[in-house]
Amino acid sequence: MTHKWLLIVVLTVPAVSVIAVDRTPLRYIPFRCRSGISVSLTFRCDGFAHCPDGSDEDGCVAASVVQRPPEMVKVRVGEWMNLTCQGAGVPPPTVRWKMNGNELLDPVCDWITEDGTGHLSCRMRLIDTGNYSCHLAHPLGMVDVQPVTMAVVEGNPCPKGEFLAGEEHAETCIKCFCSGVSELCHKFELFRWNYTMAMNDWKMGFATWDGHGPVETVKSIKEFSANRTLYYSLPYRFIEHQVKSYGGYLRIPLASDALDEIPDVILMGYNRTIVYKKNPTNTVFNRTLQIKLQESSFIHQNGSSLDRTDFLTVFAYIDRFLIRMRPTNGRFEPSEQSIVMDSASDYQRGIGHAGHIEQCRCPVGFRGTSCERCDFGYNRAFIGPPMGLCMPWEWHRKRYVPKSTTPRTYHYV
Repeated sequence: MTHKWLLIVVLTVPAVSVIAVDRTPLRYIPFRCRSGISVSLTFRCDGFAHCPDGSDEDGCVAASVVQRPPEMVKVRVGEWMNLTCQGAGVPPPTVRWKMNGNELLDPVCDWITEDGTGHLSCRMRLIDTGNYSCHLAHPLGMVDVQPVTMAVVEGNPCPKGEFLAGEEHAETCIKCFCSGVSELCHKFELFRWNYTMAMNDWKMGFATWDGHGPVETVKSIKEFSANRTLYYSLPYRFIEHQVKSYGGYLRIPLASDALDEIPDVILMGYNRTIVYKKNPTNTVFNRTLQIKLQESSFIHQNGSSLDRTDFLTVFAYIDRFLIRMRPTNGRFEPSEQSIVMDSASDYQRGIGHAGHIEQCRCPVGFRGTSCERCDFGYNRAFIGPPMGLCMPWEWHRKRYVPKSTTPRTYHYV
C-alpha cells in the first residue's frame, strides 16, 4: 500500500509599510456605472452621459484648494526644493506645476499627483530661480492656486545677470549672453572635445571675397589665379551653432614660423563680420597658429574692438568661416595638415572641463545652452534683440501670408 504525504509549509512574512502609487493611465481605469457596465474613468464628470443611466455624471463637485504651497522658498544651490499642493473635488483633481507660467519639462524636477495631492521635488540650480505655481485640473474647470511660490536659489557670488565661470582657483564673474532673451544662467559642466579635418579634405570648400561684397564660392582652384585672394571655406561641422566653442582654441597649421605667414581668419554671422586680431605674442607653437576663441582674439571688420555679446552673436550661427590661403610656387595647393577646433559636450572626451560655457533658462520658443536656437514650432523673426526673437508659426502666418490666401490653399513649412 502506497502512502502519499502532503507537506504544507506556512511562511510568515512580516508586514512592511509600502507606499504604492498607481501609475496606470486614467484611460485604462474603469468607472462602474450603477447599471453594472464600466466606462473609462476619463468620462467621469465630462459633461456627457456615457453610462446608460447617466451615473457617470452624478455627484460631481468642482475642484477646490485644500493646501497651498508656501509663498516663498529659499534654497541653496544643489539642495532639493519640495512643494506640496492639495485639492479636493469629485473626481479628485490632477495637480500640475508650472514655472514662470510654462509647463515643467526640466529633468532636474520630479512630480507626482495622487488623489488630489501633488508633490514637486527639484534639485535647484542658479537658473531655477523663479515663480512656481500649482494648478488643479478638473473636468469642471481649472483652478489656479494663488499665491504662486517664489523660489530663490542662493549661493551665486556674482551680480544679477552674471555667472561664475572659469577653472578652479581661477573663476570670475561673466555676463550671461543667453541671446539677449534671459538673465538667468550658470556654468554648464561640460567637457572639451574637438573637430578635426584635413585642409585638403574633399568636404573642404573654397571661396573668394573682396572684403565688402558677398562671398563667392569657388568650385575648382586648379585654374584660380595666384594674384587673387582665395580662402578655405570651412564646412558644416565648423559653422552654424558654435556657442559651445567659447573659451576653446582654433589650431591652424602654418607653412613656417614666420609671423608674416599668419593667415587672415574671418567669421560671418547675423550680419556681422569679425576677423582675427593678429597678436605676435604666443600665437605660433610648433608651426601651428593657436587662437583663443573669445572676444579678446578678434576685432570687428572696421578695426574696432568687440565684447562678449558681439562675439557670441556671431558664434550663435556662423554663416561663413574663412581662412586665407597662400599660394605656393605661384599656385594654390591645399595643405595636407589638419585644422582643429574645440567644442564641448556632456560626454567625457579626456581633454578637460570647459569652464566658460553657460546654460541659460530660456523663455518659451527658445532652446540651446544660450537660447541660440528656436524650439520646434517656432521660427526666427528679426525684431527686438540683435538675433531676433523666436515666434510661433501662427505669428509668421498672420504677418506674412496675404489675407486673400485661405488655409485650404496655403501650406506653411
